[in-house]
Amino acid sequence: MVKKLKEELKVPVTCKIRCLPTEAETLYLAKEIEKAGASLLTVHGRTRDHNKNTVGPANYSIIKNIKKSLKIPVIVNGGISNFDDVQEALKFTNCDGVMSSESILEYPPLFDNSQIYDMEKIALEYLDFTEKYPGEASMKIIGCHLHKFLHSGFTLHGHTDLRFKIHEARNIEDLRKIIIEM
Repeated sequence: MVKKLKEELKVPVTCKIRCLPTEAETLYLAKEIEKAGASLLTVHGRTRDHNKNTVGPANYSIIKNIKKSLKIPVIVNGGISNFDDVQEALKFTNCDGVMSSESILEYPPLFDNSQIYDMEKIALEYLDFTEKYPGEASMKIIGCHLHKFLHSGFTLHGHTDLRFKIHEARNIEDLRKIIIEM
């Protein structure tokens, strides 16, 4: 698939993989992806069997060995919860960049360590963007994003009542009022 995409597209082809059951299998796959023409590879340091219930630490050793073995840029993924994790992952693996998924949804400025951000302000800014750039995002999707942004406020500060109000919101203005109340 990578080879065909490389032949047919005018844009770079990038790939993302998870670790396979053994390091040897994972390294082989990474080399084959590079050989097929990928311009960049992101490697998640867990196997597909590691899901939300069985998550262990990401295997940065495998990613480090992949980075040593490839000529293309490698992005480390998995286990990135805060800015310190970003720095540690880059230092250990010597990768070219870091990818985060869940944690960046909970704290979008994850990669900016220059200040502590107010998540309620970020949530309001997000709502401004949903109005400025209307698209396919339903109220359900917008509500899910707000849940991620405001998770710590709901749990740490006892605003569980407001968490449920987000599900009942019918429009952006209702959501804005909930955030301001928080």
